[in-house]
Amino acid sequence: MERQTRITDLIPRSYGILAAYFFLGVLFIAGLEALYYYMPLFAAHTTDGRIATFDLDSEGSLGAWFSTFQLSMAAGAALIIYSVRKHRADDYHARYRIWIFTALCWFGMSVDEAASLHEGFKELMTYATGDRGFGDGSVWWVGAYGLVLGGLGIKLFLEMKECRTSTALMVLTAGCYAGAVVAQLNLVLPDSGAIGVMLEEGLEMVGNQFLFVAMLAHARYVWLEAKGEIAARQAKPKKEKSKPAAKAAAEAPEKKASGFGWFRKAKIDPPHGT
Repeated sequence: MERQTRITDLIPRSYGILAAYFFLGVLFIAGLEALYYYMPLFAAHTTDGRIATFDLDSEGSLGAWFSTFQLSMAAGAALIIYSVRKHRADDYHARYRIWIFTALCWFGMSVDEAASLHEGFKELMTYATGDRGFGDGSVWWVGAYGLVLGGLGIKLFLEMKECRTSTALMVLTAGCYAGAVVAQLNLVLPDSGAIGVMLEEGLEMVGNQFLFVAMLAHARYVWLEAKGEIAARQAKPKKEKSKPAAKAAAEAPEKKASGFGWFRKAKIDPPHGT
């Protein structure tokens, strides 16, 4: 009788597979960047002078589709983590529920990539306040994203800190996202044109790839922990003193009988015969 396929079968079993997932994604991103860079050569043979499919700054491009795919896969990996973590017997405070909110957050970001919700939010806030703030008004959605992702990121760090690999990948994710925001707000390479778009979108897609692999790495960790192949880290017990050190500590009061120690003792103990 064949074994029924389980959702945990989707979890990578080795770091080699995780590395392969990451580098395949990076190669695809490099291909998208190259298509955007050489887009003017292809666009010269079209009637409208542009190819929206290759335009990383366009909402209907291959880049937007790939970002949507990455974030959707990250949301699916977060749900796998939830399905394993909820069976942990010592989770008395039900911290595993953070993975439901994590999956919803990554899914919401994927919808945003596909439907450009942040652009609509930017224009809505600009109309409501009558002020675009800094630059083209992107500061509105950047601020909203920062509040949500910042709060979630702190909770995830506390949840994921036992797995150093996934924690490091999440730190790299945050760094890529921060770099993409800096490029979006034109704080570096202002008026750089195509290079600025490639920098911003490239950092965002690499950040999404780090995020996806981080979720897979942590799914692998919680699965191995659930099977008992990884022991939970415990506080290191205090080292016992070695025998010579213990003997020296025991003899220390006797050695202090000279000097001021002897003087204090002489004041307390009366001399014999009094």
